[in-house]
Amino acid sequence: SDNEQYNAELQQVEFFAQCQGALITCIISVGNLFYLNDKNTELQETSETTALGLFESARFDIEELAEQMINDQDFTEHGNVYLKAR
Repeated sequence: SDNEQYNAELQQVEFFAQCQGALITCIISVGNLFYLNDKNTELQETSETTALGLFESARFDIEELAEQMINDQDFTEHGNVYLKAR
């Protein structure tokens, strides 16, 4: 569901997942996006286009990971889910 946004300052993609009617902010770092796509991250300048392309390529895995972490109630102190792919 095309609700993802790239945060260039923090080098992460943020998107929303729904759980029992609540919207939960999910965050995945650019490093984790490269990891999920089996790409090398060394000295890689990441544009919004690249980050969102990597997100789209791994969307299924990202959504499964988010669902699992939400089910496990693996939230940050702010109620967000910070996805870790490793």
